[in-house]
Amino acid sequence: MDEETDFDVIVIGAGFAGAATAFQLLKEGIEGDRILVVDRGDPIGGKNMTGGILWGRELDDFKEYLGNWEMDCPGIERCINHKKVGFLNNEDALFIEGRFASWDGTGGTEEPSQRSAWSVLRAKTDAWMAEKMEEAGIFVMAGIKIDQLNIDGLEHTSYDARDLTDPSKDSGVGKAQKWKIDSLPRELVDKIRNGTITGIVQDGEVMTCKVVVIAEGSNSILTRAYDFDNMLHAQSKEDMLLGIKEIIHLGKERIDERFNCFPGDDERPPSGMAMELALSLYREMSHEAWEKYPNTKGLYPRCGGFFYTNEETVSCGIIVQLKSLPEGLHTYDLYQAFKAQPAIAALIEGGEAIEYGGHLCPEYGLRRMPHRFTRDGALVVGDAAGLVFANGMQIQGMNYAIHSGKLAGAAIGNCISRKDVSAKALDATYTKALKASFIFRDLKRFKSATKFLNHPSNFTWVPELLGKTANRIFREIGEEKIPAEKVMLKTRKELRKINKANKKGMGFFGIMRLGLLTRKL
Repeated sequence: MDEETDFDVIVIGAGFAGAATAFQLLKEGIEGDRILVVDRGDPIGGKNMTGGILWGRELDDFKEYLGNWEMDCPGIERCINHKKVGFLNNEDALFIEGRFASWDGTGGTEEPSQRSAWSVLRAKTDAWMAEKMEEAGIFVMAGIKIDQLNIDGLEHTSYDARDLTDPSKDSGVGKAQKWKIDSLPRELVDKIRNGTITGIVQDGEVMTCKVVVIAEGSNSILTRAYDFDNMLHAQSKEDMLLGIKEIIHLGKERIDERFNCFPGDDERPPSGMAMELALSLYREMSHEAWEKYPNTKGLYPRCGGFFYTNEETVSCGIIVQLKSLPEGLHTYDLYQAFKAQPAIAALIEGGEAIEYGGHLCPEYGLRRMPHRFTRDGALVVGDAAGLVFANGMQIQGMNYAIHSGKLAGAAIGNCISRKDVSAKALDATYTKALKASFIFRDLKRFKSATKFLNHPSNFTWVPELLGKTANRIFREIGEEKIPAEKVMLKTRKELRKINKANKKGMGFFGIMRLGLLTRKL
């Protein structure tokens, strides 16, 4: 490690994970001109699909570089001060809302630290973060697509990195899949999978460094190509999600009025709302698909929705598990049905769609994380490391990305000072700290939540039962009122007759599952 390199650290990806790593490296004493951050987006942030919700105040640790980020960053849109969880069928919508004055400083405290969630538009945020990195002296390069990682003692022209993640022709799927890498010489494959990483390769040019940080987000090709992660994700529908998101312009005043938000002031960003939704909208669409494609009979889309407010726009979308999608059903049609649901249609009425996109990614959790986070001379952070959490109430990833970047920067600084950047040294610092962090505690505590939430009933009879039951309990039509439990049992009986395909789970144990919902969440 004594030999001179072009840089001390090269970070691949300028999102939250990569930026946090770079800023932490500065705090560890690494000079800015010894840090290179590359991103394939041009401009930086241009490849991101809109944004999401940033939870927590992880960015406060970088105030010396970011200043008052929640007020100054143009991509930090609204401070989320109320959150909804909803259950929607074709006609009814039942929402559980939490509204928290302390989150925006109006409930007896003016402490900014109480604000802990923001809607974020990533294109603007990532571009601003890149500017701050450059102001701090870090080299930032946009429009750089990394072809390969440079491996000590291996001629990079001896293989094509794409061959490492591409399957052979006519070779089957899943565990039986044969990969092009299998046809390479064994010695070459061993070096690719276990050799010391010493830099990056772009358009045939090698840039060397002591440590490479892979921070290129979910579905990272490099984590698969260089044997951090399992390659099977790429070719299997198992546990793969497709997210569809639309940005709809409504204007500040309409959003403030429609969602009961305040406009903000010199000390606080405007407030906003976010919600997660369980959907039972697709029974008729599924039955029509079964008639044309009987081989998928019995499948209902496991499809959830989300909705949150930005400053002048709202983000509206769905996430569907590909393995649950009946043949002949298209995700675009699912999304249009979601927007047509009366409760959602009312929220977006009068809006103009200005952006539309989709993104494929694995459903992460402990079971789907990379089998290692480090190699000699490299480590992986953020979404590329599978650090994503979902329990139905919250979906988190950006705060985990920032925190893992902090841990990575601290570990790299320590290892470089000791002149040991081996996988063993990086594991003893980065991996150990990561597994002791709140990220892993969250993932372990809720490790069964994904399985519970993915149960077909949560996308079929549960939203219907809750919506229809609430409808009957709350309406007043001049008739004798029926106790809530009798209304629920009556509705359950009707649903079983209507939808025999969902009969399983509608008995006593199904009701027990519904009662356990809040415990699991």
